[in-house]
Amino acid sequence: MCYDVSKLREKKKGAMMWVLGFILFMIFFYSNNSKKIKKLENKIKKLERKEKGNAEMSRLFQEMIGKEPIITGVYIGPDNWEVVDVDEEWVKLRRVDNTGKEKFKLQRIEDIQTVEFDGE
Repeated sequence: MCYDVSKLREKKKGAMMWVLGFILFMIFFYSNNSKKIKKLENKIKKLERKEKGNAEMSRLFQEMIGKEPIITGVYIGPDNWEVVDVDEEWVKLRRVDNTGKEKFKLQRIEDIQTVEFDGE
């Protein structure tokens, strides 16, 4: 049996290159996925904090039903609005304008920026 030693060496080098390439690919793939996983974990934490804040705001608005705090939001200016009803995401507000006409507004709790209340 006669083997060509140079061909055997080339096969071993080729196999080693494939193994090395596969290992590098796996390292790159894993590092790329770990970055994505960290980003998703950060987004989840951010959403959980936001949801916890919304629940706290919802509880505070529950205590203000029937009262008229000054509410400033993304889409409303600072006006006296009576809090009519509240759930986890929305607050129903009522205001009487100068002509005596009632206006109702549904506002997302997350869009409310400030609430001023004098405690009466």
